[in-house]
Amino acid sequence: MNTAISKYMLFEYLSGRANPLERKRVEDWISDGGNSAIYYQWLYEWETVSPQFSPDENDAFQRLWTRVITDEIEDVQGATLDNLEGSNDFEKRNLYKVWWKMAVAAVLLVGISWVFRDTIYFRSYRTPFGKTTNIYLEDGSRVSLNANSVLKVPRLGFWGSKRQVELSGEAEFDVSHTVDDQQFIVKTSDTFQVEVLGTEFSVFARQRATQVVLKTGSVRIGYTHNSKYQNMMMKPGDVATLDEVGTVQLTKQKDPENFAAWKEKRYIFNSTSVSEIGQLMKENFGVNLKAKEEVLNRKITGNFKTENVDELLKTLTEVLDLQVLYIDSSTVYISNY
Repeated sequence: MNTAISKYMLFEYLSGRANPLERKRVEDWISDGGNSAIYYQWLYEWETVSPQFSPDENDAFQRLWTRVITDEIEDVQGATLDNLEGSNDFEKRNLYKVWWKMAVAAVLLVGISWVFRDTIYFRSYRTPFGKTTNIYLEDGSRVSLNANSVLKVPRLGFWGSKRQVELSGEAEFDVSHTVDDQQFIVKTSDTFQVEVLGTEFSVFARQRATQVVLKTGSVRIGYTHNSKYQNMMMKPGDVATLDEVGTVQLTKQKDPENFAAWKEKRYIFNSTSVSEIGQLMKENFGVNLKAKEEVLNRKITGNFKTENVDELLKTLTEVLDLQVLYIDSSTVYISNY
């Protein structure tokens, strides 16, 4: 049977990476009963390589504690304090025991729900080392997620006056405007967030730094410094960097699109030290770069297309006339000839 979609398109749909047009095509194709056989065949293939089972810890604990107290509750169903006067001491103690268990179970369930709130309220998109992906949100916004990054999106969708997501890592956002001017917020920590109505910008939020680069439109940076909330407006070309003491420094960048060159597997260096490239390799590929200080201080400038860490390492050693001394599963040693 000729199909209107490809297996790859279905896999992208099932992974949550299809754009709105692709989602519509896939859903129309699935609704056609004539495609059921091949749909379930492809679905089985996708489940085989992308198992989707994720244990619901909250639900498991709820069922456990329900079993703990169910038998006791059935024994005293309908009992109240009003009929305790006619009961003996043994019955009273049993009834109080059941109520005590119910109270303890309720407290524990509330605590469990709090501990696992991220699993309950958010769906997480994760990229492994060396891989990037595009995510299309329900409002039509596109997020390009760099390697070793996590994007959290509300499971039940955006509602209320704002659309809020959480980012750990690096991503470029192309935010869609809504008819009701619903605000879009990217939160990177409890003290830093990016607020926008509709624009294109990049966010870098890793352990060594937090940085926002505005490509088009306008955004407002909100941050907390010395226990006081502050904000700062950005214009196209602005780069906002959160420094070590918690303040935001604003600078200008002639080519803001270069900050998201990783989408095209490109790395743009401008007097970039080997030490800085080593940090990039660790963040994006999970590889540690080791060398003597004199090598780490050497700098490189250029625009390089690299598909993986091996190509990046080859470019680095050829341009700077270095050699790889030893490589294991997670560490690379380089030195001068």
